[in-house]
Amino acid sequence: CTSDVKTTKQWYQRRVRGGGVYIVGQVISCTVLLSNSSSIAADRLAWATGQISGHVTVDERHVHLARDPKSSVLKTSSSSALTKHAGDGCFFSSDPEILFCDLQIPPNSSKVLKFSGIVPRDSPPSYRGSYIKYNYIVLVGLQRVNEPVSLISLPIRIINLPGISQVENSSKLPAHPFAPRELQVNYEDYFMDKVQSLCCRKPRSFEVKTSEGLVSIVRLTKGAYRLGDPIEVNLDFGGVPCVQVTLKLQALETISPENEVKEDTETRITTHDTQTLSCLHTKSTSTSLHIPLNVVNSFSTNIILVRWQVHFDFVIANIKNPSETVDIGVMSVSAKGLDCDWRPLETLSVSTLSWELPVRVVPTLPQYIATIAWQRTQTKETV
Repeated sequence: CTSDVKTTKQWYQRRVRGGGVYIVGQVISCTVLLSNSSSIAADRLAWATGQISGHVTVDERHVHLARDPKSSVLKTSSSSALTKHAGDGCFFSSDPEILFCDLQIPPNSSKVLKFSGIVPRDSPPSYRGSYIKYNYIVLVGLQRVNEPVSLISLPIRIINLPGISQVENSSKLPAHPFAPRELQVNYEDYFMDKVQSLCCRKPRSFEVKTSEGLVSIVRLTKGAYRLGDPIEVNLDFGGVPCVQVTLKLQALETISPENEVKEDTETRITTHDTQTLSCLHTKSTSTSLHIPLNVVNSFSTNIILVRWQVHFDFVIANIKNPSETVDIGVMSVSAKGLDCDWRPLETLSVSTLSWELPVRVVPTLPQYIATIAWQRTQTKETV
């Protein structure tokens, strides 16, 4: 993380290394560059400190944020003046690290300082929902002698895979069979191996039926999908005539009953992709829905549950014989024999069958998210 702050003759820069996207449990390295732009006098700084914190914000019209000390939402590993200045709702803060005390920087000189922190593995991912928001920031506080404290913050994005916090220490994780014995297993590699194993090819099929018979067989190729992946859907239609089908990729946000302001608060649904297919007289077809990179994977906390689904709307023709979906039209006699003018019906009685298919969405490579989804990794300020 790089932080950049300027004073009349002093500026500091803070940068987050790693693209600004991190996995829970991963070391977040930050660099602070202090520079004295004066060519005459040295600049004296009293102190500086660095810290990483997580904050939660809720829509108080719908969500009641419990202040139970046993609750993991507002549990902090350490609090300081920095986190208090950053805002309320701090549920995590790393131990503040003193970068220096009583530092003098000569004219036209600079000083590089570094610190690091780790977000616990049981922390929720960064999320901006309708009812609740989880965000993480890197904080650097700096004070010149006889001057007020300057605070600079830089947002970072945290990704998490539910259940990964139950894994033991990374040093005890199984190593590659060909790796040297003394080589310690990398936690980030283990994290992505778990994601890859969840997203391996695992075909699944589901039958959609009505009282009239089979409407369609829905087939998926995987058991879980990463952020940025396409969800490939194959449809094999049955005996019930289907005129049209609409697929919607949706994220659902549900408040836990203990944190609802009003009982039975509705689930917020956000549609991220839609596909509509005309399928009259179609035996089989396929399509895909794209998962954006700037969204969050499936997860839950003691306040919120975020899950994903594919919503289907099957438009079914209310007829008993599939041949009734076309009009024979005008029949005429020619030299070649009897001619028929086939044409579609002008009106057709239909009904809609809605069906939801839950899908699991997991994180992807942090480097991929950082490359495609823009994330600020540097900031600059004057003190």
